[in-house]
Amino acid sequence: MRSSIRAIVPLALSPLLLTLSCGDGTGVKGSSLTVVWTAPRLSGGGDWISGIPAVDGGRLFIQEGNTLAGLDAATGRRLWTRPIRVAPFPGPSTLRAGGGQVYVSETDSIMAVDAATGATIWNVHPDSQTVTETALDATTFYTGQRGIPVVYAVARGNGAVRWKKNVGTGYTLPAHVRGVTVSGDTVYASVERYLAPNGTPSSGVLVALDRTDGHELWRFETPSGKHYCLDAPVVAGPRILVNDVGTGDAVAVDIVTHAEVWRTKVGAAIKILTNGQLAYTGGNDHAFGLDLATGAVRWTSATGSSSFGIGLCQNYLFTSVFALRRFDGATGTLVGEVAQEGGYVSHVASDAVRAYATGAKGTVAVLCAPSS
Repeated sequence: MRSSIRAIVPLALSPLLLTLSCGDGTGVKGSSLTVVWTAPRLSGGGDWISGIPAVDGGRLFIQEGNTLAGLDAATGRRLWTRPIRVAPFPGPSTLRAGGGQVYVSETDSIMAVDAATGATIWNVHPDSQTVTETALDATTFYTGQRGIPVVYAVARGNGAVRWKKNVGTGYTLPAHVRGVTVSGDTVYASVERYLAPNGTPSSGVLVALDRTDGHELWRFETPSGKHYCLDAPVVAGPRILVNDVGTGDAVAVDIVTHAEVWRTKVGAAIKILTNGQLAYTGGNDHAFGLDLATGAVRWTSATGSSSFGIGLCQNYLFTSVFALRRFDGATGTLVGEVAQEGGYVSHVASDAVRAYATGAKGTVAVLCAPSS
């Protein structure tokens, strides 16, 4: 694929970092973010960029449409690009990286590619689309299918399928694995289950599987109606957190009793995150910090518009929409923003020093914490 001939555009060379003050008319005011670098779009086709970038070993990995790229995380310099999928829909989801490999779950393939060159290391063809939020542990890459709700455990080293489990056995209508996560000896999968041919009504299903062989340990299912889960479950001590997008709720399920513990209305709920102290999510035009034990709203802050993505870095919550915004994780106070024409639409990745987001005009790297 022909790569862009546009050069990376450092915002400053001496000093390297530049602080931008944003008066972009979004109606949200705050201090500036320290922008380390910006990089242009990978290609001119399409205007959507989605999913979660990955960062590992000093490299950032991003996806735009059918193209995957590796960038130098410190400077934004493009290292390589390559085509990665055969169909434009559904849009890209999650990238994972570790041990010199990038793991991709796509419309026709479950893949590992070389982090330094982008070359394919192994490729597994699933039974149906595997665009979902994925998980990674020391030995295994976990993903799931749409249409046929199968969870896969694939060996990181050679792509061998360790096990695969249909978590919708007996279902007569489609179901989609929307995300998986791994914690200890358990893999958790969130599933959107159709209860009518058009998907309304539907329910959200949380399934716990044994990490070794994939056998089912337990499941939780919401009532039928306008319920469904997107993104991966989040393990938070004795709770498993899921988002019920249909009802706009953040939901906590007890890991022992498998019962719903709390449900908090947050609007059009998006991905849930936790730092072990609070749970974070976004809905409508606000970000939320929730008490892990009770679901009580500890703080809420305006984001300017419906957040497309969120991420955590150090003690800060980042949201991406028309601007990339940073909030104090404990109080929800806005402590920085930077705007881009067309906005940012990815979730936010971080390496504990910099936070990264992609948008209509390209990728940005900012310092996680305010510069002194």
